[in-house]
Amino acid sequence: MSSSKRTLVVAGGGGGDALAALMVARTLGFDPSEVAYATIVWERTIYDPSPGPRGPGDFAAITPVGTQNHAISGTSALKDPAVTFIPRLADTFGVSYYLMNIRRGAKHVRDQVRELHALHGFEEIVVVDVGGDILARGDEETLRSPTADGLALAGMYDAPVDVHVAVAGFGLDGELTEAHMADIRTELPLDTDYAEPQPITEAIASDFMSAFEWLPSEVSGMTCAAALGYRGTAEIRSSGMKVELTDESPLVRTYPFEAVWQRNEIAQACRDTTSLDETEAIVRSFGQTSELDYERRSAQNLEPRGDTTAPAILDDEQIETLDVCLMMYCDEAKGEGVDYLSIRRIAKVLGLDRNQLSQFRSYLASAYPDRLNPPVWVC
Repeated sequence: MSSSKRTLVVAGGGGGDALAALMVARTLGFDPSEVAYATIVWERTIYDPSPGPRGPGDFAAITPVGTQNHAISGTSALKDPAVTFIPRLADTFGVSYYLMNIRRGAKHVRDQVRELHALHGFEEIVVVDVGGDILARGDEETLRSPTADGLALAGMYDAPVDVHVAVAGFGLDGELTEAHMADIRTELPLDTDYAEPQPITEAIASDFMSAFEWLPSEVSGMTCAAALGYRGTAEIRSSGMKVELTDESPLVRTYPFEAVWQRNEIAQACRDTTSLDETEAIVRSFGQTSELDYERRSAQNLEPRGDTTAPAILDDEQIETLDVCLMMYCDEAKGEGVDYLSIRRIAKVLGLDRNQLSQFRSYLASAYPDRLNPPVWVC
């Protein structure tokens, strides 16, 4: 299908969702001249040591739009030492992103959406989530990132135009069990405007796959890999959770906002929030740990390391040792039915900081070009 409507595509979780938003827009046939993008800016602590999402005041360079919004372009940048990959995405793919400032809660995001509608006359909004945890109720024990999705969804409540929720890479974030996904398939109707699941084609995936040479997104990358034909079990994240790349993984499913809203109880509870503190309290009331709690713990673990316990540049002997360790781990993983490791998982297993990871990835690309297709490493 294709659409010539003026559409605002919102990356619900920031990070890799910002790239997924581009893939979904292509897959759904949106006219590039009629689509604009918005995203949360929230990177992992290995790249941004300060926990939580970013607001406009955290940028060294960003462009104001109206009174409520800011546009991120290829020249935008966070203040050091923080790193975000959104400007590079904007530059690489010739787009810009509006910054969804969830630090001020769902009410502010709604103000932003209304202003963007007034300025640009969008006729519809599509919220993109890769993995599908935005479809959760909120009480699932496996949820790991309910805050961003809850605020993104709550920020679309009472929007001035129709809102749709598009999910790709269903289950690839490891936050929904097979039982959860089965319930969603049974309970959630597909959107009548986008009635059939649409596959991210091999051609579309090929256009975006090179970004994963520098974009540290597991779930969007695994979705791309699935579109290119990868099938099997992947071990991802710091915790080593396992997800399945299947024929379903490259499909884009689109749901009506109201149905997703009625299901996502955390989003409903976040509807009138005006700060992250309020949102965190709500997330905890559902028995969940917020992404900020996880990042605070990660930041504490990273602080003592600094640049002292491991050299920033690996010598040949260290690289050889890492190679041996990776091969040993792969042998163990294969014995447990694992076909692929994500780059993030390799970093955790080998204890690499971001500079070391970059150097070791370059080594793997040269030494094992048949096994490395970021973010996928073939065991």
